[in-house]
Amino acid sequence: MCSKRYRYAVQLTITFALVASINPFQYTSYERRRELSRLSRKWKSDVYNAVDDKTITSISPTVQYVAKTTESFKLADLYWLQANVMAYCGNSQSVIEKMAFHRPTASLLLGYNTTSSSSRKSDQELPFPTNRVRYVGMIVASGTTAQELLSNIKATSTCDSLWTLDCDTFEPLAERQFTTSMLLCAVSRHLSGEPVLGRNDIDDATTSYLLVETSSQLYLIEKLPADNLMHDKYNENVSRFRQEWSRRPFQYSGAVNIEIAITVVDMLQRLTKNGKDRKDKRRIRLLDPTVGSGSFLAAAAKLWNSRDDQNESLDIVGIDSNSKCSEGTTKNLCKLLGGESSVTAEEDSSGQSWTFSNADSKSEMSSRATIHCGDSVELLSNISQDGKFDCVVSNLPWNRNTFEYKQDTSSCTSSDIMKKVAEVIKPGKPVIVVSGSNDPAHAFNAKRTLNSLGFYIIGEVTIPPAGFSLPDSGKKKSTGASDRPMKRNSNCVVTVAIAPC
Repeated sequence: MCSKRYRYAVQLTITFALVASINPFQYTSYERRRELSRLSRKWKSDVYNAVDDKTITSISPTVQYVAKTTESFKLADLYWLQANVMAYCGNSQSVIEKMAFHRPTASLLLGYNTTSSSSRKSDQELPFPTNRVRYVGMIVASGTTAQELLSNIKATSTCDSLWTLDCDTFEPLAERQFTTSMLLCAVSRHLSGEPVLGRNDIDDATTSYLLVETSSQLYLIEKLPADNLMHDKYNENVSRFRQEWSRRPFQYSGAVNIEIAITVVDMLQRLTKNGKDRKDKRRIRLLDPTVGSGSFLAAAAKLWNSRDDQNESLDIVGIDSNSKCSEGTTKNLCKLLGGESSVTAEEDSSGQSWTFSNADSKSEMSSRATIHCGDSVELLSNISQDGKFDCVVSNLPWNRNTFEYKQDTSSCTSSDIMKKVAEVIKPGKPVIVVSGSNDPAHAFNAKRTLNSLGFYIIGEVTIPPAGFSLPDSGKKKSTGASDRPMKRNSNCVVTVAIAPC
């Protein structure tokens, strides 16, 4: 709006100046119009070129984009955090806003504001995880009522081409006095161009409109075409990894959900590569001080280079005090990375360790992994002598059978592990922690601990989202069933932070 007013004022000034500068007796009517046109072009060029670039940037119109996350059941907030990480990596000054929630599918409508000289962007240029969203679109018009929406559509210039129109309802608009069919018919009358009558007529030039309804707002958005080639490549690798991981030899009851692991590793990879020169081919040192069954390390080994052609090698280090977990992680990674992996077992005063490397340089992981069994705090003091780490990920023990609940006097508590991580990670590098709920009953709070160590917190979400509950099935409760909400041991918190520089 500011930009339009500014340019209108410039145009008005130019017009008055031109009219005043032309002698009405010197030219005929035709010559006056031609001279006015010539002077107008010259003055426009001079005035606009004289405006400082910073002024133009500051008055650029705001464009709002939205995206709907996939049906996630419990992970909607995690996908929102993933989008904010992408915005952080893109040096965006805007945060991703949660605009609406679709309870039956646990899907979020995410919003992102940006200033751009271009009227459109591709979905790859926006901070939305394309493999976690159903669609991405640009808001064409909006309104709190149907009448306001129709008025704004009429005042907006829509594409004069073939179009399709669909609807998506998150929550019915408050005091709704229309049906969806009635609103679709009314909107279609205000759109330029012609509707597509058959699916066979839809092509790349067809504009896809979507009417989105929330409890407080109506939106007409123009869906952006997806870069299917990039999506298919990454999704194919993720699908293959899920299948391979489901057949792992070592199963662990305390393992993190594999979808959480895939999303966390994606955020870790983006933050690690953020600001790094693409010509820099050095190894990435990755640490998991509470390795469990190796979910994070396996996802990193298989998916780290899936989004681009940059072939980075990983130097993976995993630690766990449980010998069964350490041995099991080694078996899982060896199974996952193929039969060419060779394992070397060692034992010293600090505990056992297993080292293996993949001899195939063309594989996803052309480097080595070392899994240690022992106290994480003690081992990290020795391991860090080989160099500090580029990124850290950890699923800290937080269930009721862990030391935090037993009030173990051991030095290897979650707080001590995080203090040691702060010493062994490189400045400005990412740490992602999965921990127990921030409920006062828990002895450890990841955000508070990392803040006290000087880390910058990008974001934190709970899984499932705060206040989440399954829709009522309508079935009668059994006799003696309690109305109190059932306490779940699966609730956890994901915290994303950057080490102090």
